[in-house]
Amino acid sequence: MFTYNNALFKCILQILLPHTRNTHFRGRTCVYNICPCLLMQCMCVGLGCAKRSNCYFTALHFFLLAAIVASVRVKSNDMEMNPAAATETATTPGGGTARRERRFEDDASTPTSSASSAPTPTPTPTPASIAADYMRNFENIIQPGKEASMTREFNPQVAYEFERYLNPQKLKQHVLGSEKLRSILEHYARKTQQPLKKMQQQAKAIIDEIGLDRNMAIIRWCGIAITAIGQRICDGFYVNSASMANVRKDMGRCPVLYLPSHRSYMDFILMSYICYYYDIEIPGIAAGMDFHSMFGMGTMLRKTGAFFMRRSFSNDELYWDIFREYMYALVANYHIGVEFFIEGTRSRNFKALVPKVGLLSMALLPYFTGEVPDVMIVPVSVAYERVLEEQLFVYELLGVPKPKETTKGFFKALKIIDERFGKMFLDFGDPISVREFFGHDSGQRMQRAGVGGHLQKLNRQEIELIKQLANEIIYQQQRRIVINTFNLLSLYYASQLYAQRSSNIDELSRGLLHLKRIFNQLGAHVSIKASSIKADIIDAVEIHSNIVQFSQARLQFTPLAAKQLATQIDVKRMKAHALCPSTMAVAVPMLALQLYVNPCLFWLARPAYLLLAALKEQRKQEQQQHSSGSYSYDSTLSALHSYVSSMDSLFQHEFIIESNREAVEFETHLQLLLDEKVLELEASGRIKVQDNECAHVILAALAPFLCLYYQLAVTLRQIPFDIEFSNKDLLVRVQKHVEQLLQQPGGAAPHVHPYCLALDNLNIAIQALIQRGYLLKCRDSGQLRVVDAPGKCLRQLEQQLLEYCQLMPFAQYSMAANQQAQCHIAKL
Repeated sequence: MFTYNNALFKCILQILLPHTRNTHFRGRTCVYNICPCLLMQCMCVGLGCAKRSNCYFTALHFFLLAAIVASVRVKSNDMEMNPAAATETATTPGGGTARRERRFEDDASTPTSSASSAPTPTPTPTPASIAADYMRNFENIIQPGKEASMTREFNPQVAYEFERYLNPQKLKQHVLGSEKLRSILEHYARKTQQPLKKMQQQAKAIIDEIGLDRNMAIIRWCGIAITAIGQRICDGFYVNSASMANVRKDMGRCPVLYLPSHRSYMDFILMSYICYYYDIEIPGIAAGMDFHSMFGMGTMLRKTGAFFMRRSFSNDELYWDIFREYMYALVANYHIGVEFFIEGTRSRNFKALVPKVGLLSMALLPYFTGEVPDVMIVPVSVAYERVLEEQLFVYELLGVPKPKETTKGFFKALKIIDERFGKMFLDFGDPISVREFFGHDSGQRMQRAGVGGHLQKLNRQEIELIKQLANEIIYQQQRRIVINTFNLLSLYYASQLYAQRSSNIDELSRGLLHLKRIFNQLGAHVSIKASSIKADIIDAVEIHSNIVQFSQARLQFTPLAAKQLATQIDVKRMKAHALCPSTMAVAVPMLALQLYVNPCLFWLARPAYLLLAALKEQRKQEQQQHSSGSYSYDSTLSALHSYVSSMDSLFQHEFIIESNREAVEFETHLQLLLDEKVLELEASGRIKVQDNECAHVILAALAPFLCLYYQLAVTLRQIPFDIEFSNKDLLVRVQKHVEQLLQQPGGAAPHVHPYCLALDNLNIAIQALIQRGYLLKCRDSGQLRVVDAPGKCLRQLEQQLLEYCQLMPFAQYSMAANQQAQCHIAKL
């Protein structure tokens, strides 16, 4: 905490505006003409803390000041670039005025002028035209002139309508005074032999720690900050206004749960900002205690609607029951809606994680007890052209410990205002009625509202229903995630890299337009515009210049200095094996590239399974020809189904695509491969796979995961059956093994990819092998042991994975990256 003074204000401005260090604080820029003391006091008045004799400079003040300065820099840059710009204006949902902006357009749906006015028959919509129509629903809500007015009156649509509404303090009192909580506290008083009054004091302290608050002045100031910083570092916040309107029209009848995908801390901010923009009540947001302990930030988040929960409270039964009662009241008796992340944590590999059903179960308890008639669930899909934590995630995947969330770290993060992060897309799925999804009528639900909170438990059937619902939510989130230019560029570049080919801008343009057509056929939403494909590629490369760059007109990895890595990383603090700098220099850019490929796996995982199945069946048929074997059309399709199901089962924790739509998707994917001339399937059942570009791209997406599972199986086979080992021991063994392979001359070892070093994915693979019975985990000690049992032979799994790896059209995966890294190191 720093006592505010004029010199400090000037110092901060100089830090945030380095190009003005030799400029006096006067002149034509309006911010400099404001008395610094008066500016800070005005900020404090707005926040309800205007004690002029003792004004303190908190983290929140620094954040808001950075936003004001960023806003000035944005406006200054705009004036320099176009000082005489005149725009046509219109009223916007955010309460401001807007330029007439060009939304997402595509050549597939752009109308052409005609001299004839004669009516023409309506053409049948194509996948490209349907996709283009959908993308036109996205609008940039921070476009200058269209941003939200933070001074307007806020009369939002509430999520759940009541005759009388509680405020945050009365909500706490409601929980503390409820009969259910009283029965809980009496239960624990008897159990612990403590006075009831002491238990009530503990309960009040816990609810004060958990409970949300609301301060519109802080919300408005934060909105100003988000707008200013967003306009500086982003090319836009694009929201599907049609899907938002669809959500809004169903509000008011029952509680609403907003469940966004979770790739960045920005997810917290975007949802609240968008709700304010569209006049929807800002929901209560579940946040971890990491933020609660941050000086200044914890208070700010609480006053914007955050309620806090401990990361783990399985051993604290009292906390568990009180948190559950607060969540129960928040859903059943409060009007604002609730937001939480069903994946539980940020996905550091940019693909969906296995859903956690703990919070969802708590939130649905009022429905199962009959206290609310229904619950409306809104899946929310958030996509980033460049994730703010991208580089941090890459290092964490390789074992560098996650830095603790602190206010000091927040100050350091302000340097991002000089970087570009492209566009952010947010889409809302069709609301899911829990009652309709479960197929319930009012008489089927258990009436348990009067039962003590510590006795309210969901039965096994209800938990199974919730798991099915959670998988459907994840499925709907992924269906609406926008695939951007760099996602497809990363996918195409990876396929070329593995095939030892390089690409120029013309080849990349053709490749990306081909991929756009494939993804549109599958039903994905792609933000690429055919009319500006080359400009979009150049812009994407510029935004991601830390990963790739054009060198001699060819796309290449941006060199990463091994010596620089050696000074940045403390190998003693690595979570697993201490990787050497030369390994890191190869792994970092390839992992970063793969992170942007991963969002495509929702659409390509099953087509890749089918393609591998076809390759395997083709080899089998070729062997049968020499041994006079026979096959038919039905037997070939049955074999393909069997192989795809086997891979689906193996990778079920890796790609969360379970949806009970397997049969329909199999037909869709088979038709895609036939249309793209990847497969030929004759009436006799004979199958043939063509080695073309489409096949390479689809298999390139899956290749790193096949390599990872194969190298994990190889490592486990080297461990004797009678040896117990910890999860960390196994991670160290795998990373050591993979590093040795990557360090072979030229990086030419087969079936190994730097992604095999990614700890999060190794943990997912280990969990998959435990679930399938190849590994045994001791419930008490947590130690692992390789299973030696009939039907669970690790040798067979290794051979199966090796066969699939050998079917890949790529000899190796890291040679090109290794050669580039060695070339750069030699130059240094």
